[in-house]
Amino acid sequence: MKSFTPSKLVRSKINHAVLAALVGLSVNTAYAADEAQEIEEVVAVGQRLKGSAGAVLQERQNQAFVADIMGAEQISRTGDGDAASALRRVTGLTLVDGKFIYVRGLGERYSSTQLNSMYVPSPDPTRSVVPLDLFPSDIIESLSVQKSFSPDMPAHFGGGNVNIRTKSIPTDFLFKVDIGTSYNTNNSDTGYFYEGGDDDWMGRDDGTRALPSEFIDAFYGAGLEGDINTTLAERQALMSALDWNISATEKDVDPEMSFSVSLGDRFESEMGTFGVLAAVSYENEWEVAQEKSGTNLGSLGCEDKCFAQYYDGTSTEQNVRWSGTFNIGYEFNSNHKIELTNIALHDMRDRVRNRNFYDANETEEGVRDLRRVDVVYEEREMFSSQLKGTHNFIDFNNLFVDWYAGTSRANRDAPGGVDAVFQRNYDDGVFVSEQLQDVSATNVTREFQVLHDEVDTWGWNMGMPFYGEGYELELKVGGDFSEKTRIANNTTFGITHRGISDDYSFGSRLDEIFAYDNINNDAFYASSTGSGIFDDRTTDGDKYSAAHKLDAYYFMADYFLDNTWRITGGVRWEDFAQVSVPFKAHSNLFDATTDELAEVAIKEDDFYPSLAVTYIMDEEMQFRLNLSETTIRPDMRDVSSTFFVDPLTEFLVRGSPTLQSSKLKNADFRFEWYMASGNNLSVALFYKDITNPIEMVELAGVGGAAPQLLTANAESGELTGIEVDFLTDFSFISADWSSVFLSGNVTLSDSTVKLGIDDSDGVDSLFEQQLKDALDADTVSNIVTNDERRLVGHSEWVANLQMGYDSADGFHSTSLVYNVFGPRIIVPGTRGNEDAEEKPFHSLDLVYSYFPNFNTKVKFKIENILGQDKEIEQEGLSLWKKEEGTKFSLGFSYEF
Repeated sequence: MKSFTPSKLVRSKINHAVLAALVGLSVNTAYAADEAQEIEEVVAVGQRLKGSAGAVLQERQNQAFVADIMGAEQISRTGDGDAASALRRVTGLTLVDGKFIYVRGLGERYSSTQLNSMYVPSPDPTRSVVPLDLFPSDIIESLSVQKSFSPDMPAHFGGGNVNIRTKSIPTDFLFKVDIGTSYNTNNSDTGYFYEGGDDDWMGRDDGTRALPSEFIDAFYGAGLEGDINTTLAERQALMSALDWNISATEKDVDPEMSFSVSLGDRFESEMGTFGVLAAVSYENEWEVAQEKSGTNLGSLGCEDKCFAQYYDGTSTEQNVRWSGTFNIGYEFNSNHKIELTNIALHDMRDRVRNRNFYDANETEEGVRDLRRVDVVYEEREMFSSQLKGTHNFIDFNNLFVDWYAGTSRANRDAPGGVDAVFQRNYDDGVFVSEQLQDVSATNVTREFQVLHDEVDTWGWNMGMPFYGEGYELELKVGGDFSEKTRIANNTTFGITHRGISDDYSFGSRLDEIFAYDNINNDAFYASSTGSGIFDDRTTDGDKYSAAHKLDAYYFMADYFLDNTWRITGGVRWEDFAQVSVPFKAHSNLFDATTDELAEVAIKEDDFYPSLAVTYIMDEEMQFRLNLSETTIRPDMRDVSSTFFVDPLTEFLVRGSPTLQSSKLKNADFRFEWYMASGNNLSVALFYKDITNPIEMVELAGVGGAAPQLLTANAESGELTGIEVDFLTDFSFISADWSSVFLSGNVTLSDSTVKLGIDDSDGVDSLFEQQLKDALDADTVSNIVTNDERRLVGHSEWVANLQMGYDSADGFHSTSLVYNVFGPRIIVPGTRGNEDAEEKPFHSLDLVYSYFPNFNTKVKFKIENILGQDKEIEQEGLSLWKKEEGTKFSLGFSYEF
């Protein structure tokens, strides 16, 4: 369509619209009325949200099972940059750690994620579920969250199934360019960063941080400390091989910059229709934030309760993300379609924290205090190729056959993790010097992690419709198959403070203390041979391999009676097998016997039924009832007794070798009202009964060690709740207000989990057995504060609201978006301490879009207008707190 230039009058009204958008006000639609006859072709563009919502609402209405769907235009309207951020707008969903979605208050393990209805691997070392921040919104066509189980979905189903549907072949020629920039108010503060590698701007390490080959040879040889004949020169060679240019230096960070390009077209020929779509995107972002955290809650160092260790300082983080897609499609006679989808996603996170460190055992006011510097660098990536086909055979009673095959791999490379503690010395309160902490048990820790996850998946389904007087019946059968393998390795060692001569331990920078001239000076080492300079902290099980195999078949029937009743049901059979194999440190030898591996292996098969009944009152109203049985299986790491670090709390987490799958019984009832104007209302009730829910409990930390969490089976759990979702315009006030709308959703729910601790009955519950095994204890009744409590991660209330305006002339679109969740347990309390809860975070964003013509879009967004911080609180103290600044973003896109 031909572009146009607004008249002078319209431009003056645009200025009013921009000003109103910035203060979150609605713009009087009468401004555009005088120009309506001049730009009639624009009027159809007016109701942008309601237009995009109409398509997904139609799909939701026609679904046999309870589902919520968010389209690309809705995601664009809220300005969310990835799938995780967008999904928190969906009814009953909350976002944890910026990556994982909790559906109806159930943790991320209770949800499954698919990409175009296929299984995908995860680059997260602590969870098998894929972190959803990995998927940029640029590649997403829609997000579907199915909240009631159907037989054609994975039986690993609790809160729901998230299906990320990527953009397909365009209907016409497409060439679109987007560029953008942003600024965070926190970034006005000075950050701390280090030099890094030459390819950091690409989100890739150039080898600077990699574990040197000299260390690999040493680990698989005589060990890091060598043998009795190891010389000082050999240890110096190891020290020199490490990159020591890692000191935190003050830095002013740059604004964010991003761009994306999309190109596609559709070609008609005598052989059929061919289509192609290619897209690339890139983003480079910085964030400076003040961060606090505490560990080891007790009374050490205070009269009441306090943390024995407490951190307070600056976090500086760089994130580089890029993605690429290349899709090819072929369609013949509208009945046969084949599409190949290729996706590449890459995400780099590089964080430096420079924090004051209080330790009740070591800090002495006016004499010495501590400072801790740590570096975390990680690259996550996913590559996926998916081939799928859809075939309708009209001449065979409308038989349809769908099939798919895909292969995906996810990688995580985290080289060069660094953790160092400095001691600042004072004389009568006057600073004298700084040095590596003068405690014999301390180290400068270096950590190198790698993970490879691969999934091969394939499947098919076929069905046939039957028609009779007053009824329609569709029968469908199918099969889903997947094989997943994972190999992960964590190598950790320390440079001991006791192995360094006292004279050389002084300084405030690692690159100065470990300068080349120092580490190659014999006097640097406390021992004449350098003995004791290294502390190999890699343990058995830090390297592990795991795999699972899933074969599934299902049968479904979908029955319509008099266009009034719809009964859909069926059963799914799954045969599941999983095993996790630990290795001895720095070897390819198993750290378990055959019997021990058999004990932790999971092998189960079962049937999972589902029934959905829909009563269609009329074209606008319908009632749904869904009943089903599902399961939640342990993750690959959940059955391992090896500890790993939780990325949010930084607690140590381990599993239970005897962990069992959870069994769920689900019930959903929903009323839906789809009004002709596009307004809609739905009210849903849900209930879940969980046997052996998988929960976490805190174990006692030892000394200054990080607290420990155990993954174990509770005895039982329940979840009940109500959801309300609505969209309405304000035409009931007057016709001029029809372009102003309010949409939102509210979820109220309650949960109970009973752990099963009762020493008086003389019989150990499954939870007691697992806890006793982990603690090597005879009694555990005094460990857990509450035998009954809410589920970990459950919020009793969640609310989303969006106030929007679409101008009648199509030039302007404005949304004020609000999201909040109720307190949720992150770490259950032990030994009389309260549960640690993440406090409500009130997110208020403003998004304004200006459309000068049909090809151009300018978007302005303000995030976190309220400037609230994120916090986890326990016993009135901040277990973790991070300052969240207000972010201003500006973007421009042009479609040729």
